[in-house]
Amino acid sequence: MKLRSISLLLTLTCAAACGDDKGGDTEATTTATDPTTGTDSTAATDPTTGTDSTAATDPTTTDGSASEGQTDTGTAPTDTDPTGTDTTGTETGTTGVDTSQFERFTVRDAAGPCPPNADCDGFIELLGTRVLRVEKFGELDNPVTEVEIDEDDFIAAVAVFAAPELVNTLDGPDPLCNPPTDVFESMELVLDGAMHDAMTTACDLPPLVAAREMADALAMEYVP
Repeated sequence: MKLRSISLLLTLTCAAACGDDKGGDTEATTTATDPTTGTDSTAATDPTTGTDSTAATDPTTTDGSASEGQTDTGTAPTDTDPTGTDTTGTETGTTGVDTSQFERFTVRDAAGPCPPNADCDGFIELLGTRVLRVEKFGELDNPVTEVEIDEDDFIAAVAVFAAPELVNTLDGPDPLCNPPTDVFESMELVLDGAMHDAMTTACDLPPLVAAREMADALAMEYVP
């Protein structure tokens, strides 16, 4: 009886120690299945960060909007004139001198009494057509030379001859100065059909000096 008990004990011990080892060499892997989606919910975990490394990264921006390397500034493009100028502006002259009303400026010189066979008068005249007319003082028979002057010289001359200061001076009381009795000088200006003239002999008022010097300069350049 005692021997049978020992034999039975040995048999149970062997059965427990030498049981079925089928598949005992493989590591068991448990896969949890999401009951709602039926998909494998196991995810590889990054051992360095602890985050799910199997999550797909959306190539779009974080808010889901596509990014193509362009930034929306929210402003509409504007057309820029490549010249950098304001094309809506009105065209203006570069000289600031209005020559449209200028018709004529004349300065006349005379002396007397004039001896026989002598010439004692002359004039310098600029017309609105850019024609300069010169009768030199002292030339017999009073020949008149006409020449068309350059546009730049014309604009510069009109700036002096049509200056408001000169207009006001010529419109002043006559005579403007206390002239001698043997020489004479007069200036005439026609602007937009209106005559402005005065005796200007020996007058050194700045507008008159400027007009006299301009007339002499034109004559010396074009009719030397």
